[in-house]
Amino acid sequence: VVDCAHGATYHIAPAVFAELGAQVITLGNAPDGFNINHECGATDARALVAAVRQHKADVGIALDGDGDRLIMVDEHGEVVDGDELTFIIARRRHNTGALRGSVVGTQMSNLGLEQAIRTLGLGFERVKVGDRYILERLKEGGWTLGGESSGHIICLDLTTTGDGIISALQVLEAMAASEQTLATLKSGMQKFPQT
Repeated sequence: VVDCAHGATYHIAPAVFAELGAQVITLGNAPDGFNINHECGATDARALVAAVRQHKADVGIALDGDGDRLIMVDEHGEVVDGDELTFIIARRRHNTGALRGSVVGTQMSNLGLEQAIRTLGLGFERVKVGDRYILERLKEGGWTLGGESSGHIICLDLTTTGDGIISALQVLEAMAASEQTLATLKSGMQKFPQT
């Protein structure tokens, strides 16, 4: 299930996933100029959770209005946030040798992400909140991956900014390559209580 938040990705996102072989159920694909991000998309995943459960879907993908954020929903209808998605991408890239340098998070990144990244033997650095600070640190270090719990994930070797579709494709590739569900992949990181 793909929720486009009645935003910029309403036309392209379903087509990308369908072209790659997914059976796609689309939500939030009727923008009227006023309904962008309204009770949908990465900022409000309730409709996506309900649709994943209703259709017994393998995965839900929620983008935000301008398409730079990604939140996913696993096969049980549980939300998978940007910290968990960053971990999944980092582990996959580490296992394939495609990860360059440390992973960058923010002051708001869950401690569980930092511990899971360090358990992989990787460096983890925190910057101020905001994807621009992540991008700045990635460029300074010559590194390739950083993310925020809000779902801004930057794969600097693939694009110059956060892109929800590209981030989703990285997670889907990890699922396909490992033949594991999203719930199983996210279980490698245990989130800590956070306020």
